[in-house]
Amino acid sequence: MVLLASSVLLLAAAVACGPAEGSDSKGSEPAAADKGAARTVQPAGRAPQVKLAGAVDIKSVQSCDDVKAALVAYASKGFKHLTCLKKPAKAPSTAPSDVAKAAASAQPMSAAAQCNVTMGQWYFTRFEACGSASLRYDVFDTRTRKTIGGATFTARQEFILQPKSGSWKTDVSLRLDSAWGAAKGLRAAWQTACSPAAACGAGTAWSGARSIGVGKTLYGGTSHAWRAGQNVQGFKAQTKVTITGANQILLYPASFEPPGKLTIRCDKIASGTSVGCVFPSFTPTMTLPLKNRGQANVAWSMSNLTDHWGWEGKGRPLTREADESVANANRGKVCDSTFKKDPTVPEDSCDEFPFAATNQSGAQLGLTGRNCAEIRPDMPSGGRYTLTYLNNTSGRRCTIGHVPNRENGSVGGSLSTFYQNNRVLNDEKFWLSVR
Repeated sequence: MVLLASSVLLLAAAVACGPAEGSDSKGSEPAAADKGAARTVQPAGRAPQVKLAGAVDIKSVQSCDDVKAALVAYASKGFKHLTCLKKPAKAPSTAPSDVAKAAASAQPMSAAAQCNVTMGQWYFTRFEACGSASLRYDVFDTRTRKTIGGATFTARQEFILQPKSGSWKTDVSLRLDSAWGAAKGLRAAWQTACSPAAACGAGTAWSGARSIGVGKTLYGGTSHAWRAGQNVQGFKAQTKVTITGANQILLYPASFEPPGKLTIRCDKIASGTSVGCVFPSFTPTMTLPLKNRGQANVAWSMSNLTDHWGWEGKGRPLTREADESVANANRGKVCDSTFKKDPTVPEDSCDEFPFAATNQSGAQLGLTGRNCAEIRPDMPSGGRYTLTYLNNTSGRRCTIGHVPNRENGSVGGSLSTFYQNNRVLNDEKFWLSVR
């Protein structure tokens, strides 16, 4: 029997970057026209979207061509009718316009929606993955060495992980699209398991082998629970699809093989209160509304700092600093004596960016407050936040913003919740979107 497996877990950990070449570590005054000038704060970052994980790879221990070439040998052993499953030479394709239309229908689009319109590919998010493909079933007569029947199927599998539970599941479907000749009395079975097996229990999509007719679809699902033998564990998902016909022997079942990006990682340390599972190859995005001055501070910084921290497709990702003592030290080094409270800001506080709880905090870049852009986000004017430049706004890698303490804390609270809900581990990457 052939099993479907995803590749070994790869945890991406970004390394904090040092100061950019040519940067002025002493800081510099902005141009006279800039100091004290107001600017409109624009949305920043890219909204999260489903990602392509790779092509659906359907394999068997031995190809149907190999089986056909060995029919004489099988006949000598008493086999009359043999069958095998394989991927068609030309899988159905989706017109680019249809894919674009589907992608535009939902922001962000789900992996399940995308795999419904694009055959032969795996798509995924932090907690979901989906793939679909066509299968071909051939029936051979060992005496005449001819193909005497066949069938085509559409198979679909969706993985659904839980951020605050070690339990996860799959939803599957198998449709018989066509059948001819000796491909009669077809029955199908579907099983998904974990590798290593100790990571979780196996499950079957439905009980035993069920009959299936042309135009009919079998629906089912499997349930699994991570056994939490380790603090963090990556493991593979293995699926076997078996189809048999009347008076036939299926030598080599088809198997799906999700790419390595679809390795599952479960942990019991990210949130401190629960276990949960993710696809770690998907870099999550922290989304913030542009509704207070702390959020405006983040949006301006993403747009104007030289590294464009957190802006997918334009800048560099942020990575989590999980050690609270290090985060506190980062905050102290950036929010130093350079910061003087602004009497025009109620309960003024130093709002640093990149966040103190990241490896990209100015302190970990070897910077202090005097090296950072100093800005004051102001209340909305005409429906948009504005911002006043106070000092050091050109060519900077960090920001200290004058933000009311409550609005400063709201961003910090959002970051903490984001880390927990997305099970972002120490040194793990993430993006930002402020809209």
